[in-house]
Amino acid sequence: MKRLLQNRLAHLLAGLACAGLIMTLAVGNVLHDDSARGAHSEVARMTGKMKTVCVGRFLIDLPADAQIELARPNIHGFDIAVFSEEEVAFQARLAHREAELKAKPDQSGGTRNLESAIEVRTESSVVGKVFVHNRMVSEGTRARALEIERYRNEGISVEALVHAGGLSVDMAAEYYDPEKVANLPQLVSQLVPNPESHIPREPGFCIDRAYFRDPLTADQGEQIMMFARLPSHPDIEFMLILAAGQKPDEETLLQRGAAAEASLSLLERMRLSTLRAAPRVIAGLPGEELVRLGVEENDAHVYSFWWEVNGTEDNVLIPHLVFQMNTGQGKDGPVPTSISEDAAMALWDQVSASIRLRPAAQDGVSQVETQPVPIGTYAWADERCPESGWWLCCDSGNGIGVLGGQRQYIRKGERMPQALLLLPQTLWDKMRGLQPSMESKSRTSWKLVDYRARKRTPAELPLATASMPAGASVTVARRDSADRTRVPVGSYSSTGLPCPASGWWRCEESHALDGTRWFAEGSLLPPATFTVAQGVFGRSSNGPKAIQRRSAWRLMRVAEAPQAVGDDGSGNLTGSQSVPPSAYKS
Repeated sequence: MKRLLQNRLAHLLAGLACAGLIMTLAVGNVLHDDSARGAHSEVARMTGKMKTVCVGRFLIDLPADAQIELARPNIHGFDIAVFSEEEVAFQARLAHREAELKAKPDQSGGTRNLESAIEVRTESSVVGKVFVHNRMVSEGTRARALEIERYRNEGISVEALVHAGGLSVDMAAEYYDPEKVANLPQLVSQLVPNPESHIPREPGFCIDRAYFRDPLTADQGEQIMMFARLPSHPDIEFMLILAAGQKPDEETLLQRGAAAEASLSLLERMRLSTLRAAPRVIAGLPGEELVRLGVEENDAHVYSFWWEVNGTEDNVLIPHLVFQMNTGQGKDGPVPTSISEDAAMALWDQVSASIRLRPAAQDGVSQVETQPVPIGTYAWADERCPESGWWLCCDSGNGIGVLGGQRQYIRKGERMPQALLLLPQTLWDKMRGLQPSMESKSRTSWKLVDYRARKRTPAELPLATASMPAGASVTVARRDSADRTRVPVGSYSSTGLPCPASGWWRCEESHALDGTRWFAEGSLLPPATFTVAQGVFGRSSNGPKAIQRRSAWRLMRVAEAPQAVGDDGSGNLTGSQSVPPSAYKS
């Protein structure tokens, strides 16, 4: 009997334990469901009304009450600032800035600090001036191994102060390449004020209350950052960074994250939990996602959400992109996250998934055509450039110059510029350091004269010529050759090897005199040429002025023979000559 009672008691206790376990699991599931429903309800309240923001070439949807700042825009090396300002105040500031630059002495203590003050007025009603000032020159000699080389560095400050409809835009760069000063007036001509921050319907790059019309290319390095905060949850902060034309990082986000975690101490790793770490594609952009929970020293639980696209170096539509959402951000240090983990995840997923390329942005990407526009083609201001190359301004000559040069390199798809003509200086102009200018009322006409990427100059010393293998001959490849793309641009070769393709090859020795030279397919690539510093071979006046060494060569552009071959004076090639592989240099 006693044993029977003990068995019944044991079964009863076991049954109660099982019931308790089942009740605990049920309660846990109910609590989890309630938590999930609560998180969903909380995020629904936060995202019930959304607004779309244009950042660079991308769109993102954020809660309607988000406080947004578009910061640090930069294009072509120019820092850009946008702010509200009345026209009267702008004109006063513009006049004060011009007087300030005139009064400042130049590098030698003279009065030519302000080299030009160019008035601008665009089709978008943007008015103001572009100032070129503060030219800085440093030169001397320096030792490099056994060689003594002479150097000369020159830079100049360029800035634009422009205004339209209560909005001022300042653009500036210090120590800028003097040969690229025309970049700023061109950029100003592409500026479109957008005070209401509407989503543009034409391709371009959005900044705060304005945008720049395309074309903009990857080598112009467009950059911008966006910061956003939620007044209802001040500890939550969003950040979006876009940067085009950058070389992709050697390590991806997940690789950097793993390396950073490995460097932490055991105690620090115990305070860190990885919730997600995997590739993630958003709107067709392949990226990586890393989500972590951290416990701060004050026991505040904070979340870090990170999505990154490593980007490309030559495509503005696939820039280096970083999007982050951080919680627990306090003025005096970390604070507990104001929403649950489920709510934070749901908010992150909804906002990050809204990132997409602005549809109109793709319209600005011109397609490469196999047949180029012929030399001698004319185009007029405000028209789209039909072919990348050097264009001659037909409005200049007889002592009248053009800002940026009579011959200018214009990329295909860019708007042909209205030339700012530089009139001959009077004696009084020279004494005051001013350059008179004017803009014709009729549209500037331009003539395509060359396909080259830059002006060709003769070498300082004779360069080593490419030689021909015995019994071989070289025929110049024409631009319409079907084989001109069979050797990819960027391919490498070296001294003594047959040239794989006719075109422009860059010497990879940075101190060589060769630069970029044209070689015919089949010719043997030459050694690089270097100057010899005086005194290296003693005091003899008959010592060599140059030496030659083996070098690597990189294909920059597949092209027909340079202008020197069969040149008719206008950049056209005459006939289909077979030519020796001479030392043409660009």
